[in-house]
Amino acid sequence: MYTPSLSSAASMLLLLSTSTSYFAQAAVIPSHFAEVQHGTTSATSPTATLLACLKPLGSKVLTSSSPNYNQERYGFDLRYNYLPQVIVMATTVPDVQTATKCATDSGVAIAPRSGGHSFEGYSIGGENGSMVIDLTGFNHVSVSASGVAKVGAGMRLGPLYLELFKQGGWTLNAGTCPSVGVGGHTLGGGFGLLGRKHGLLIDSIVEIQFINAQGELLIADANNNKDLFYALRGAGGGSYGVVTQFTYQAVKPSSTVTSYTYDWDLKDYKGVLRAYVDFQVNASRDVGVEMNVGPDGLEMYGLFEGTKAQQAEAMKGFLSKAPKPKRSDVRVGRHIDAQLRFSYIAGNPTNIEALSLTGKYKPGDSRYTKGKSLVYPEPLKDSTIELLGKWGAITPKGSTANYIIVDIWGGAVSDVSADATAFIHRNAHSVFEFVAEWNEDPNAKPGIPDCKDCLAWMKNMYAEFLDDFKANYGPVRGYQNYIDKELTNWEDAYYGDAFSRLKQIKKAVDPGNTFRFPQSIPLP
Repeated sequence: MYTPSLSSAASMLLLLSTSTSYFAQAAVIPSHFAEVQHGTTSATSPTATLLACLKPLGSKVLTSSSPNYNQERYGFDLRYNYLPQVIVMATTVPDVQTATKCATDSGVAIAPRSGGHSFEGYSIGGENGSMVIDLTGFNHVSVSASGVAKVGAGMRLGPLYLELFKQGGWTLNAGTCPSVGVGGHTLGGGFGLLGRKHGLLIDSIVEIQFINAQGELLIADANNNKDLFYALRGAGGGSYGVVTQFTYQAVKPSSTVTSYTYDWDLKDYKGVLRAYVDFQVNASRDVGVEMNVGPDGLEMYGLFEGTKAQQAEAMKGFLSKAPKPKRSDVRVGRHIDAQLRFSYIAGNPTNIEALSLTGKYKPGDSRYTKGKSLVYPEPLKDSTIELLGKWGAITPKGSTANYIIVDIWGGAVSDVSADATAFIHRNAHSVFEFVAEWNEDPNAKPGIPDCKDCLAWMKNMYAEFLDDFKANYGPVRGYQNYIDKELTNWEDAYYGDAFSRLKQIKKAVDPGNTFRFPQSIPLP
């Protein structure tokens, strides 16, 4: 889960998005984009055949000559400015069916986009010339009396939490960042503060509505298209087709939820992190926590499904061993209040309507960022804790935030067999997310140069963590929702022994490799 640094109050988390409001003033491609940082210098113009095929979709089809093409061609991370051939602003299943058939017939790669938060810009293709199928029009939510929730694949987490709450006090075991699209977040696994109690978001899926490269509408569940259902839960982000709707079994949270933060100076990192890591082994599943390590110090934040007194008892094992916090903030309220608290919306509003992200309410995290990850299968060694202290203390020149998030996993995540879904990291003890941000501005515009010192900090730091990992923990593992094109042997790091099966399912579902990007599941 992607959350804020102590200094920046930022929070992003994972794969797939666009938001037109950020680019309302950008009507044409500025001349200073002639040199593209993360792609080639020009898009392939759509062929007459492709445009003729897409003609029934009318104004939903955007090309480089469309007035709003430039504002729609960006994902959340403004570093990536790839140039799609076309962007299809789909609002119905037939829209998606038409678009996929046209792309397949024309040999054009498809990039489905739910929230646009791909760490490598894959939700806009990862290279020039793709067809982006934007799903933000699929934003419906319907919850039954028993909590069966049908959710459009273009919903973002903040608005989704708000709607689930309004339709009966429900929620989902998903991440904290309010602007992340549910599509990529789910398909890559989906971890959040309720993960230790209710598992990953893929574990709450009842059914997936899916459109393949031939434009066929399929249902994948425990009884239908079982191989596809397996693959989509953990490896489904853009590799197999377009998901238009998820059906989840929603969660009814406790009527009383305690949210909390504890802060320490960075000099206390050894004692805090050792107590934190050891705490995971016997911690109550009602405890959901993360730890931020950065130049401003350490911060643990999380929620507990229960009263303040129960939370104090549950945290006793950790707090009795860790150095005394210099500051703490423990609050009792509804679960929706805790979701708002840890969404880190710009301005830190207190009205839950801010989760809608409409009007003045915008994500507080930077639109310029670089991230990486590592998945640790066992408690951290002292050498790893030393590295957390060393690199957490460094502030790169030009950075508005840099930090390392240490998520404690276990609990219900490990209840599901590693071969039941394409998500192989069921034995994870903790997961690191390494983050560098610059130009923290909720109204950020494209075109800001990369922060070279930030990227150097990330590269040099990650190299040391990688060496330590290989020496102490076995085969390298990374979290696919924090995808990283620089990770060597990513196939094994993200998918392990599941990779061979995933390639065979790819061949059956998408034999022409229409759904492709630089780290998509390939054909065998």
